[in-house]
Amino acid sequence: MTNDHKKITQEKNSKETTPHRLLPILIIIYSVSVLSIDLLITFNINFFFSWGVFNFSLTDILIKIPFLRSYPYVYLFENFDLYKTIFWLLVPFILFNKFIDLQWLSIKHWQKQDYLVFLIFCLLCLSSLGFVFLSPTLQMFYPSMGSLPIKQKAIYFLQQFFWIISWLPGWEFLNRHLLLRACRELSKSYGWFFVTIVETLYHIYKAMLEILGMFIFSIVACLWSQKRENNLMAFFCHFIIEVGLILILLIT
Repeated sequence: MTNDHKKITQEKNSKETTPHRLLPILIIIYSVSVLSIDLLITFNINFFFSWGVFNFSLTDILIKIPFLRSYPYVYLFENFDLYKTIFWLLVPFILFNKFIDLQWLSIKHWQKQDYLVFLIFCLLCLSSLGFVFLSPTLQMFYPSMGSLPIKQKAIYFLQQFFWIISWLPGWEFLNRHLLLRACRELSKSYGWFFVTIVETLYHIYKAMLEILGMFIFSIVACLWSQKRENNLMAFFCHFIIEVGLILILLIT
């Protein structure tokens, strides 16, 4: 092979590889950016301007509609975080639609071992909630709601449930579908660990036990999602943890 032919071949391969790697890089930049911005919004950080202005809920929108304003039910959505729904789920779904693999979001290809691992992982996740009773720091972050009247408990549960619905699908889609697969495109062996780092750093303001729990959960969830090329086990386990925590706070 002549030097000219080698040069042409290398240029051709470079042109084919660049677009292939560009999309994963864009996904990584987008994911880290929207997660970082969410922290700025959550803590109302004044950086160039007050990021708290983007902290709005579904209730904030519904009460602008005249015929809904008088209904008390609209306040059940006051914790429904529109930023997370829009920028963790809807926008990336549209922007990176070509990168989405629907088989990762389906239960059709689950095998018997998947159901067994799912059951075991769910039990471990639920048992980990016991640390809420053992850790004074976690009790400060998650105070008991057991003394509330029944009606207030129902309202609290629904508000927290809709809050979970507003962010959890986007969290798992953004991190464990788009970001995980993007990182795997760049490094098949160790790319998944970047997702774990991102998820752990996002929880850096939490109690140490919760940070450690997120770190362990992310490792297992990323490795299993990557191995089985499926996101549903991690999503369902995460959902069970969040709902289980609400129920524990309401009954203790």
